[in-house]
Amino acid sequence: MTAEDLVAFDRAWGRLEAWLASQSPADHAALRAPATAREIAELEERLGFALHPQLRRLLERRNGVAEPEPNSGSERGVFPAGGILPLGHRFSSTTDIAEMHEILVDVGEDNIESELWEEDDEDPAGHLHQCVPFALPNDGGVAFVDHRPGATYGQVFEMGIGSGDLEGSLWGTSLSEFVRAVTDALETGTAFSHHWPITFEHSSGRTCIAWEVRA
Repeated sequence: MTAEDLVAFDRAWGRLEAWLASQSPADHAALRAPATAREIAELEERLGFALHPQLRRLLERRNGVAEPEPNSGSERGVFPAGGILPLGHRFSSTTDIAEMHEILVDVGEDNIESELWEEDDEDPAGHLHQCVPFALPNDGGVAFVDHRPGATYGQVFEMGIGSGDLEGSLWGTSLSEFVRAVTDALETGTAFSHHWPITFEHSSGRTCIAWEVRA
């Protein structure tokens, strides 16, 4: 990881925030303030290893998104602001990351013990203890950055933990590439994988992002 990699992330993140501010202000307003150095240090202590530099930079820019307001719920299938990423994923705070990582560790241990898979070089499900979540949707899935040393270090995957889909989908070779690809889709109205971005007007009059799955 070089300084240029962090510059690349900052550039990609700046584009995303600029688009949100102009085209989806409610989602932009849902972004929380940066994580403090203490919050990041406490997260790394709970993980037991250092964060990938680009994930650290993400938290230095924004510590997840605000929690939905009490009783906000969804109206006509519409969830509150902040579901910026495909599948309605919401960026996670340091606290959310630590809690979800513990769940991933437990899932990994349970399935290895039951011999559903063996830890190997190809399958991220075999080393979930080295996967750090950074976003969660409404359906029990997880998006994470692979922290295992080697060729997969820094890659972004999405996995449907709640649905039992543990194979995982590669969403980017790096967090900066992932953010750049999502922003490309938002700016042009084209697909990220098979997820198409749309915007909708909430009953409050606010504009928010949603993603449609198309064949």
